[in-house]
Parts: sequence; structure tokens; C-alpha cells
Amino acid sequence: MDYDVLIRGGLIVDGSGKPGYLGDVAVRDGKIAYAGPSGKIDGQDNARVIPAEGLVVCPGLIDAHCHTDMYAKDCPDAEGKIMQGVTTDVCGLCGDSPAPIGQDNLEEYVKRKEYRLPDASPIRPCSFAEYRDWMNRSGNTTNMALFVGNANLRVDALGYGNRAASPGELDRMKGMLRESMEAGAYGLSTGLTYVPSMFASREELTALSRVIAPFGGIYNSHMRDEADRVQESIQEVIAIARDSGCRGHISHLKASGAANHGKSEMCLELIHRAVDQGVDITFDVYPYTAGSCGLRTLLPPEILELGLEDDYEAMKNPQILGRIRGRLGEADWDNMLKNFGSGNIVVSAAGGNTRYEGKSIREIGESLGVDDAEAVIKVLGDTGANAGIVYHALCEEDLRRFMKDPLCTIGTDAFARSYTGPTAAGKPHPRNYGGFARMIRKYLLDERLLPLEAGIRKMTSLPAEHFGIAGRGLLKSGYEADVMIFDPEKIRETGTFERPAVQPEGIVWVFISGEAAVERGVFRPVRRGRVLGSPVFR
Repeated sequence: MDYDVLIRGGLIVDGSGKPGYLGDVAVRDGKIAYAGPSGKIDGQDNARVIPAEGLVVCPGLIDAHCHTDMYAKDCPDAEGKIMQGVTTDVCGLCGDSPAPIGQDNLEEYVKRKEYRLPDASPIRPCSFAEYRDWMNRSGNTTNMALFVGNANLRVDALGYGNRAASPGELDRMKGMLRESMEAGAYGLSTGLTYVPSMFASREELTALSRVIAPFGGIYNSHMRDEADRVQESIQEVIAIARDSGCRGHISHLKASGAANHGKSEMCLELIHRAVDQGVDITFDVYPYTAGSCGLRTLLPPEILELGLEDDYEAMKNPQILGRIRGRLGEADWDNMLKNFGSGNIVVSAAGGNTRYEGKSIREIGESLGVDDAEAVIKVLGDTGANAGIVYHALCEEDLRRFMKDPLCTIGTDAFARSYTGPTAAGKPHPRNYGGFARMIRKYLLDERLLPLEAGIRKMTSLPAEHFGIAGRGLLKSGYEADVMIFDPEKIRETGTFERPAVQPEGIVWVFISGEAAVERGVFRPVRRGRVLGSPVFR
């Protein structure tokens, strides 16, 4: 029997969690034709033979939470994820997805859209199916399993106002969501610390989740609070999943801020109690104690509702600035400045303005002679509100406890970035380039938090199982030939918070559908990635 690729003599860690063994993997027509012990396959004159002695051979990694879709259309050859061994990205998350985009309120949507690249392609109305077909014609570096952001639905139906949707508006959102599910979406996502996603009530989200339930869809939530009210937020996710009949998933579970460190045990108790009661709930984490988001998130929601954050002159109006200052001292909202401290929040991207990039909010305020509130609105004004932050707010003990839990998968929360050019501008979180190398080196190989096989499962077959990504996540005959080969002696993250855009070491080969996208540590822009269809769509 002829094969296209024959990987010989590696330590096979097949994604199932079972002990690794020395063996071979054979690929034919983009599928795995054999994965098993060495010596079972005769010599293949026509096959490309990859010697893998001393290397680990495992399934291509599945990033359980990321934002590859943000830049995929403009940067389909971004190598930051595939060079980590990632072949499939779960995205369309935190309430924001590339589709559907409706016609109504489009101008306001374009104006408020975060993370736009210079010279990005215009934002136009499109259905989920239209976006899927466009991406599948052009190809991408990685596969994408896409959710529908509730902000997309809300903007089209009622804009950015903080109010309940009318019955007609809710029906409109349901229609857009149902159409997207029929076209292959995996479920509904929320970003309940962001405007306008946060304006959706539990009742609204439950009604939308009832739409996705018959499709086997998942309610995937960046929760309403990840700090002081993290337990109440977990209970909301559980209630929405239970009352709608859909599955639930918590994005990047964390207990942020020093006052909340140690709450991981209580968080896990809530989740497992719900599972024991028949509610299907899972979660993911990223392997860092620092997170990242847009700078505007530091402002209170009623200010963001105004849509003035890119206008410094308007924002420093004494009435508005005074209101901001007052609210930054209050604890009845997800107040990151109060919870984390301005010295722990660093501007990671500011449109190339080195006066700000790499500096904390406290440092920027001191250099300008202003307080934290005015420092934030000054940077927002100078960057057209297109600035990012990295915040250091989590603790290792909680992170390790979450990682070890059987319901936990691993994500990066990263974008699709290259090592140079506009996607690498500023000092983006190093997870964009080395999150999985860090997970394998630090937590699996060095600290032995989990056996290697169990850790690899959390990055392959377990997210495939949680999200219903068929035919991926295992080295198994008939599965897609998404394969990662790495050197266990050399694999490591090389980027830092000061110099993040650096290739990790030790990742030798990555195959996507049988074609080498990383060859001997060098990226190849093969664009074999596609928008995958959900189980119902397939």
C-alpha cells in the first residue's frame, strides 16, 4: 500500500491520553492511514520519509480559545499559530465574530470595531455562509471552528444601547443565529465585559441559546465578571445552559485580582456540582498569569456606551472625566484598574507610539503628570481607541488547579500574528507566539503538572470532544493528517513580554491535512486551513 508521508520511529503520543510508544505514522490523501508500533509498515519507495527518532509525534494542536478570525481574512499566511503546532483554532469568541454582519447600524459597527489593522479590507455585510465560503476559497494557515458573537447580533438588531431587546429585535437576532447554525456555526459566544455584549440580559441569552440547542450548539461565555463576582458569573453560565438545554463552556476561566486569588477551588466546586446535576459545562484556560484585552475595557460601561473613547477632547470634558474618575473608585462593575492596580496594567499596543508601548498606566500617568483616568483617555485619544493592554492579575496556584481539572482544555486567547509587520506591532502578549510551547515545556516536561500524554490530550482530543470537531485530535486511521512533531529536549517559548514576536524552539514539523506547513522548523504558506462545519452542518 502506497503512502504519501511516512513518519518513522517517534514517540507516538496519540492524543487519547494513553501512554506513548515508539511507532510510525503513515499518511495518504490527507488522512492518517496508519498510526501504531514500528515494524508494521514495509519500506515505501514513493513515500516521503520523516525520521522522528528522539522526537514526539502527536496530533496537531487545537487551540480551545483564540481570535484567529480577527485577522484571518487580511493575514491568511500569519505563522504565529502554526509555528506553535496549532492546526485548528476555536474562534469567533468573546461576543465578536467575523460573521454574520448585518446592514443595520453598520457605520457605527465599523467606527467602534477594535483591533483593526492598517489597510484592512473593508467591513461589509455578510452572512455566516458567505464568510465561510470566502475563507474556504482563499484558504488559511489553520482551520477555524467558528462561533457567532452575540455582539454581532445585537448591533444589527438594536445597536449599542444599554436596553432590553424588544420581541421583534429578539426575533431578528434569533433568525440571524439560526441561519448561522444551519451554515455550520458551533454555537453562541459572549463577551460580557465588553460593549454591547454586556447589555444582554440572562433572559436574552437564554432565549438565544434555545436556538442553538437543537443543533448541539454551545453557549461559550467570556463571563460577566472574572474577579470579585466570578462565582456569580459561573452560576449565570450554568443557569443559561440548564434553562436552554444547550451545552455550556466558560472561556479563559480565571479569578483575577489579588483579592480573588484562591477562589479556584470554589469555582470548580460550582462547575462540578452542575455537571453532577446533568448540566454539560466545560472550560478552558491559557498558560499565563497575565491576560490581555483592549485599553477601552478599563472604562466604565456607561462611558463606553457613548462611543466617544477615540475623542480625547470630548472625554476630558470635566463632566465626563469627573464621572470616569468617580466610577474608577467603585466596585459594582468589572473595574480592572481597581482590581489589578494601574502598575500591573501595561499598554501593549499603541499604534507604534513608543511613549506608551511597554509602559504601565501608572508610569504613563506619572510621565504626563496626570492621574490614571486621564492617562487612559489620553492614550485612547492618541490611538483612535485602538490600543491594547496586558494585565498581570492571576496567580499560579489557581492556574495550576484549573489546568489539572478533567474538564479543562488549553487555549491561548491569541490572534493570528506574524513575526513582522502590522500584526506584530507593539508588544503583544507572548501567548500569540509561544503559548503552547510554554505549556509543554513549563507545565508538562519541567514541572510535570500532568503526564505528557494527559497534557497533550487537553490540547487535542479533549477540545475536539468538547466542541464536536470531528476527525481531528487523534492520531488514528481515517482522521485528518494534522500532525505535530517536536523535540522534547528543545521545545520552549522564546518570546517575552518585552520581546514577544519570536519563534518558539523545538517544533520541527507540522502537517495540516497531510501537507507540511512547518518543515524542519521553517514555515511554509500552504493555506490548507478551512472553516470547519459543526457536527449538524456536516
